[in-house]
Amino acid sequence: MNFQRTVCLLLCAWAVAAEVLDFEDKSPNDLCYICSCNEGHTEIDCSRRGLRDLPGGLDAKVKKLNISNNEIATFPEGLSKLSNLIKLDISGNRLTELPKNGLSNLSALEELNLSRNYLENWITMSPNDFLVPAVNLKVLDLSYNRFKSMDNLAKIELLISSSLETLIMDHCEIESISGNSMLSGLGNIKVLKLNYNPLVTLQGLISPTLRSLYVNNCQLTSIEQNELSYLPSLIHLLMAHNYRLELADLHSTSLRFLDISYCNVLRPNLNGFPNLKKALVNHNMIRFLRSYEFINNTKLEYLDLSYNNIGSIKADTFRGLGLLKYLDLSWNEIGMIPEGALLEMPSLSQLKLARNYLNQVGHIKSISLTTLDMSACEIHTIGKDSLEGLQSLIDLDLSRNLLSHIPDSISSNTLKYLNLNYNRLSMVNNFTFFMLPRLTGLAVVGNRFTNVWNKAYFDSNLYLERLDLSDNMWRCDCRDANMYDFFEFVTLEPFKKEESYNLVCSSPVNVIGQAWLEACYFIWYPTQNVANADSLIWFIVVMITGLALCILLVNCIRNSMKRRLRAIQAERERQVEEARDRLRQLRLRAEQESLINAPDPRDLIAPPSYDEALTMPKLNSSTHSLCDAGTGKTKKRRGRRKTKSSGDLLDETERNGDLPVFEDTELSETPDNNRRRRRRPPRRFGSHEIAELEHSPGARRRQVSEYEAGDDSVTIEIEAEMERPRNRRHSGGDEPRESNF
Repeated sequence: MNFQRTVCLLLCAWAVAAEVLDFEDKSPNDLCYICSCNEGHTEIDCSRRGLRDLPGGLDAKVKKLNISNNEIATFPEGLSKLSNLIKLDISGNRLTELPKNGLSNLSALEELNLSRNYLENWITMSPNDFLVPAVNLKVLDLSYNRFKSMDNLAKIELLISSSLETLIMDHCEIESISGNSMLSGLGNIKVLKLNYNPLVTLQGLISPTLRSLYVNNCQLTSIEQNELSYLPSLIHLLMAHNYRLELADLHSTSLRFLDISYCNVLRPNLNGFPNLKKALVNHNMIRFLRSYEFINNTKLEYLDLSYNNIGSIKADTFRGLGLLKYLDLSWNEIGMIPEGALLEMPSLSQLKLARNYLNQVGHIKSISLTTLDMSACEIHTIGKDSLEGLQSLIDLDLSRNLLSHIPDSISSNTLKYLNLNYNRLSMVNNFTFFMLPRLTGLAVVGNRFTNVWNKAYFDSNLYLERLDLSDNMWRCDCRDANMYDFFEFVTLEPFKKEESYNLVCSSPVNVIGQAWLEACYFIWYPTQNVANADSLIWFIVVMITGLALCILLVNCIRNSMKRRLRAIQAERERQVEEARDRLRQLRLRAEQESLINAPDPRDLIAPPSYDEALTMPKLNSSTHSLCDAGTGKTKKRRGRRKTKSSGDLLDETERNGDLPVFEDTELSETPDNNRRRRRRPPRRFGSHEIAELEHSPGARRRQVSEYEAGDDSVTIEIEAEMERPRNRRHSGGDEPRESNF
């Protein structure tokens, strides 16, 4: 299967690619780029392309060429090379004249369409020479031009063609035909169409070969009595929609089909057509039919006289119509059918009498009638023996009448379909259809039946297959056994005759609008009612149990989701705490690494210059205290606080470089002991200097605020602004700390 699908896809892709490549290979000058071509380029369609002349690329293999609806004003000269052309369509262009040699070398041409052009003068068509080269031309369409008339021009024939069979000249504004016959040059003409022209009369039509003449929707008022005698081969004559036509006693022994509908004629006047087989005389003004009206139409088979004003029919009106099979008299004003009127037509099989004023179904007799339509005729009575004279009747339509009663034992051994729809029937009995043994279909839709029928009414109708009972006023007595039996007789298979939903109750009030089965189900099937009650109880129990289980399941799912959400939230919080711990450890590690890798601040202080060294005070004490790599004894001695004089303290401070020279010092006296103190104003340091002060060996000594000396000693307070406090080290043991001072 997959292999076949793959092969199909490959073939489709190949076809699409071939079309694309073929389209890409077309150049703007290619014929098939401009027009539509078939596979072998034998049919070219160049219609609606705005062309003014033939497109390039045409060759002799073209058989059908369509260049209609363009802007061609001159008959194309390049057509002579299309020797195999069969059909040429140049309609809808701007041609005003046709050259003599326009169709030269087109010996295979069979159909030429020149309609919807601007041809107005017959001379400009070169009628004597234009069609001569086309020796096989069969159809010529000149419709929708403006010829105005078809008179001869100085004894020059209008058209000459020995092969032309069909000439179409509809909508050509032709008003008259006179002089020499326009058909004398067409030796093989068979069909002439002059529809929709303002023709008033027909004159000079002479052709031994013409078979069909179309003059519908013209303005004909009369036809000369011997006019059709010049057309000995005429078979079809269509003159419909000529509203002022008055038929004279026309004669034609060859005519087979006549259409004079919608002509307002007062008499059929068909006696002059002895071989007529079909006549359409409907929608006229015929008021009565005379005796022996169709006595000469012995071969007539189809006659339509509908939509006239015929008021009566005589027993001998249709005498002579021995072959008539179809007769339509509907939509007239006929009040009665004579008893033997149909016997004059021994072959009649279909008769339509609808929409007349037949008050009753009389004693109609016919040995061949099979279909009788008497609908909407205001019939209110059917005779008991009305159908006995119709020995072959199969289909009888009595719908839309005023029937209120069907006589018992109405008899017909052949009737199969009886239509009684939309009457006023309200009752039938055992003998109503007893004498209709062949009855197959019965329709009583839209009547006034109330009581349900008994299936015994159809015991003798063994072939009954269809029974239409809808749209009646049935009274549903569900406890009546007859109703149940008739319902099963009508609706159960295999002999089903009606759909159950068409049987609707109209009374009593509690079941109005319900179907029989819906209204009587629990009465006809009581066990089903109990079973249904038990089933209803079990259904309710099952529904409640199912609802409880659904609620329980929903709660379980909800609780499970809540637990899951809590677990997810706890796991998320744990991950956040772990991330925070990792970040804290990373930050501490980074701080430690920064402290370890930080350079010694003392390396950042440049050594004093020579001039600065000269101004420094002389160091009186030993330099061992300045060494970081001293002994423990030295460190212990270094941690002790000594009371020094102000001079010594200043000297030592300046030597250590930890504090700047006291250039701006103030002397102050304490109020307690009147000691003189020298106070140094606070001074701000840079960041590198602060770092140096924090890490220098004399940091603790710089933080000492008071020095005790003798009576003459001076206490100096040193204030240094630090960025942050540092943990003070002490020598340990019992040695005094700097904080104690």
